[in-house]
Amino acid sequence: MQIANIPFGVTDWANIEKTEHPGITGMAYWRTQQFDTIRVRMVEYSAGYLADHWLRGC
Repeated sequence: MQIANIPFGVTDWANIEKTEHPGITGMAYWRTQQFDTIRVRMVEYSAGYLADHWLRGC
């Protein structure tokens, strides 16, 4: 991985639109910023959130 062209600064996550991603139970809310080839994401989980990908390999 090559990390380049990322401006240093403060991200006001409240100004980034959130997208909803349902789990088996609950919801995940993503706020995503793209810097060149690097994606940075802040994620909030609702109470009781369970994602199907966490169950793989169990």
